[in-house]
Amino acid sequence: MCNLHIMIDLLDRLLGPFARLMVARGVQFPELAERLKAHYVEAAKGMSDGKMTDSRLSVLTGLQRRDIARLRALPAPEPRTHHLARLLALWQNEPAFAGRDLPKNGPAPSFEALAKIVRKDIHPRTMLDTLAAAGAVSIDDETQQVSLLQSSYQPLSGSEDQLAYLTQNLGDHFDAATDNVLGQDPPHFERAVHYSALTKDHVATLKADYDAGQMALLKRLSARAAEMKKDAMKLPPENRTVRFRAGGYFYETQDDET
Repeated sequence: MCNLHIMIDLLDRLLGPFARLMVARGVQFPELAERLKAHYVEAAKGMSDGKMTDSRLSVLTGLQRRDIARLRALPAPEPRTHHLARLLALWQNEPAFAGRDLPKNGPAPSFEALAKIVRKDIHPRTMLDTLAAAGAVSIDDETQQVSLLQSSYQPLSGSEDQLAYLTQNLGDHFDAATDNVLGQDPPHFERAVHYSALTKDHVATLKADYDAGQMALLKRLSARAAEMKKDAMKLPPENRTVRFRAGGYFYETQDDET
């Protein structure tokens, strides 16, 4: 069992920014507590061998049996996909589009045709307007050509898309870190570099170096994964059940130790 002080420090570090986000987005504590109860039940079920009774789950989680029975009956949340991120990936990696400027409308290769490959239930104009607002594409009013400006979709600050990215990126990172702490073999790759007592100019130089290297690596991975996806689609569904996410972050703040 871990030292209680270590776990309290962990909770404070993780829940501090999480609480800021929840309050800012209007999620009140009772709603958070309800979701936390549900995840306690799922965690206890996943980490225990054999059939789990409500009584056993109550012992492991500290929740009352009536809460556990109610929570076990709730349906699993629907996964959310990022159609705009997929659109930009196809634009860059499919030979028919290959990152070129595209006519806004018309048969392939056009932005309209590309958008319909990704989602048929969302109008291409809606996707185009969202990408333009985010600075990912530009539209020439005279020629009606659409140009790709960014290699990845960066949602607008505070938008639902940005929150969805936060959910998936932070969730996968936290899952990887948790697996490592619990001793999964082989471990996930998880590394970081950290220094204190630097100047703003020092950190700005390091950040520029990091951003360029990270973007080059992600572009290379995306291109290779796109080619592998084509090969995988030739196989039966049961042979292509694995997904991956690779990412990184660069965080700077005032040094509390100086």
